[in-house]
Amino acid sequence: MDFTCGAVILAGGRSRRMGTCKALLRLEGGTMLERAAGLLTALFDEVLLSANDPALGLGLNLRVVPDIWRECGPLGGLHAALAATGKDALFCVPCDLPRFTAELPLLLLERMNPEADAIVCRDGGGRLHPLCGIYRRRVLPALEARLQGGERRVTALIEGLSCQILETEGLLSDGVFENMNTPESYFRYAAASRP
Repeated sequence: MDFTCGAVILAGGRSRRMGTCKALLRLEGGTMLERAAGLLTALFDEVLLSANDPALGLGLNLRVVPDIWRECGPLGGLHAALAATGKDALFCVPCDLPRFTAELPLLLLERMNPEADAIVCRDGGGRLHPLCGIYRRRVLPALEARLQGGERRVTALIEGLSCQILETEGLLSDGVFENMNTPESYFRYAAASRP
């Protein structure tokens, strides 16, 4: 690996469909955020938490980074984290992936092209997951330009970058990318994870 890399957990959303903070939902004896933090702090020496509520980081070995550009969704969170890091790049992951494992960042780190600005995943069904990827700090000017122009879609950012797409079919289960957005999805995962 020719670059230094940290990680950021995106937990700044309003969880409108869930009706409660997704980062604090409990699965398998801990919160979603505790689980992600545990996995990532074992891999990276810098793990940031993109959140506008500093209380989310209490008791965790994470540096909480609030949005600079407010009300801009995940793009705003990624921007703030890249602006705050001292690393060359950040692995980015949302807080609401119950089947997320260390395999994902390790695979991206192993496969990232040295020339690429970013690497993101495309699952076996052809769906792009731009919030599961690695972004180099050098994309900050392009990211700021998108935010200044009123853009909020992460896919619009990667269209303007030298972005590598990692086809994960045969490498990772598509279930790794499934997120929980509704109470129904949470109860389904909670029931499935009980012994």
